[in-house]
Amino acid sequence: MPVPDPNDSLKHWLDAIASPTISPGGGAAAAVAGAVAAALVEMVAGLTGAREKYAAVHGLAARAREKAERLKDGMLALAARDARAFDAFTRALALPAGASDERERRARAKADALAAGAAVQLELLSHLAQVAELSLDIAEQGLATAMGDAATGAFLALGGARSAYWSVRSNLAEAAGGTADRERIATAKGLLERVEDAERRARHLLESRVP
Repeated sequence: MPVPDPNDSLKHWLDAIASPTISPGGGAAAAVAGAVAAALVEMVAGLTGAREKYAAVHGLAARAREKAERLKDGMLALAARDARAFDAFTRALALPAGASDERERRARAKADALAAGAAVQLELLSHLAQVAELSLDIAEQGLATAMGDAATGAFLALGGARSAYWSVRSNLAEAAGGTADRERIATAKGLLERVEDAERRARHLLESRVP
């Protein structure tokens, strides 16, 4: 199945992920989950902005809605980029590996595809950290009856972030022949911790307000 376009329907994405091919796979699925999380933030921010009772946070809601929309679109684009990276990895695996120069060319192509996939997932982690923090802001200050929807954004962001973090680690290690890229792994870990913190605080908020 061809790589879905960022503007394709959710069903098209799900069908593509479900197909028995290497891509789109876990990385794209994490990005789609992040886009859904951003959509929830956008929804709750819009509901908050429509309520006069929440006039004091209308500015916050408007900014959150605008940013969530950008992040949503960005993560769908990252889903497509991730799928293309692993299409390239599949093509690399199919290259001839008889002569030494062929093996070197194949190894370089594999490493390039894995490095591209790691870069996509690192960018995804940055998007997910922002979505999780927006989710927390809107859960804390937005429409109270939609607090659970906003918190769900943080929950989905955390699932995607854990996937993205391990993708970064495994792709970088394989691309480098087992050598860890400590700087980028540290960056990925820091982003994951931001998501974990926002999700934890959103969960505690629910625990404090839901009997």
